[in-house]
Amino acid sequence: MKILRRYWGLVVLLVLVVAWWTGNAGPEMLYLLSAGVVIWSLLQAPAWCGAATRKSGTFCRNNSHGLLLGCHIREHQWQKFKLLFYSHRWAEFSRGTWATPSAKLATVSGMVGTVSAIATGIKDFALG
Repeated sequence: MKILRRYWGLVVLLVLVVAWWTGNAGPEMLYLLSAGVVIWSLLQAPAWCGAATRKSGTFCRNNSHGLLLGCHIREHQWQKFKLLFYSHRWAEFSRGTWATPSAKLATVSGMVGTVSAIATGIKDFALG
């Protein structure tokens, strides 16, 4: 049960892919599933912290929840989120999103969820 609590976003991603494949889901369901996948990948997916440490050139390798939030260390908790607001620091933020297999999975899931939401909006606008 613990693994399902940790990886529930992948179950939602699977349901999202099936919903797109079969074409039976309405736009509201696609928006809801897409939002669930994106929220999971940004805030709950298992990943490395990746925040800059006090040692020059090293990054924190503690476990974190989601691609945006840091680990249990107080200084790291919002450091990655703050990087999004400085365009010259985006490279530092994106380095951690591809660091481990679980971070890669969370990154790809978030991208799929975002593309799904955009595609649903286009589809809904075109048919609406």
